[in-house]
Amino acid sequence: MGSLSSLRRILLVRHGECEMNLSVSDKVGGRSDLSPLTPKGVQEAIFLGKWLEKNGAFDGSTPKVYASTAVRASETARLLLEQLMVKDAAVVAHSESLLELSQGAWEGALRGECYSAAVLAEIESDPWNFKAPGGESQRAVEERMCDFVHTHVLPCAAPGGSPVVVVTHGLAIKCFLRNVMDSAPRMTWKIAMGNTSITEVGYMDGDGGAKGWHVVCVNKMQHRSNSEVKSRSTHDDDDDDDDDDDKP
Repeated sequence: MGSLSSLRRILLVRHGECEMNLSVSDKVGGRSDLSPLTPKGVQEAIFLGKWLEKNGAFDGSTPKVYASTAVRASETARLLLEQLMVKDAAVVAHSESLLELSQGAWEGALRGECYSAAVLAEIESDPWNFKAPGGESQRAVEERMCDFVHTHVLPCAAPGGSPVVVVTHGLAIKCFLRNVMDSAPRMTWKIAMGNTSITEVGYMDGDGGAKGWHVVCVNKMQHRSNSEVKSRSTHDDDDDDDDDDDKP
């Protein structure tokens, strides 16, 4: 069995708090590419970058960073890198494949107008394939996330080397984890995923039993615990920030 120190490491980072996060208790979230970070979200991204620098996450080298094309993700990536003294925007490779699940015609609409009893029953019966009108299913998000990570991100991660950073979205990360863990789709949205949290996965090469994906940590937020950034309670999330995705 190979040593876990030889993993190809990937840090999946959720973006900082954005304006849309402040309204998803009443309105359906989703992709909404233009939602910027709040002042709190800016702080969160800065604290994350400082924490990574302090802990020598990249051994003084310039990290490889991918981000979704959404403003909240690209801003988080930029602020994170600035704390590592990296100001070259070209370091970040953007891709629409890393965007949040699209809620189509429902985005921005009141939850009560979308999630009727019949719709909730449909979601419960097949959460993996359900999609809003003109929107996207969890299955589709999972497929594009996995394809992008395997095709673009994983080849950049050297065995035992510094991690590659992917700044993306709550449900996008959860859908990728569902694939890695082969878990039940109805559990996907129940995974806690706070703003600027780190979810680390690693891939083991070789032919032994350890080959494949390993989950190192989920929803890691030590960079926030000693800062002035405080988690806010929400009506139906675990104990942290609301996702932009969406949960019913």
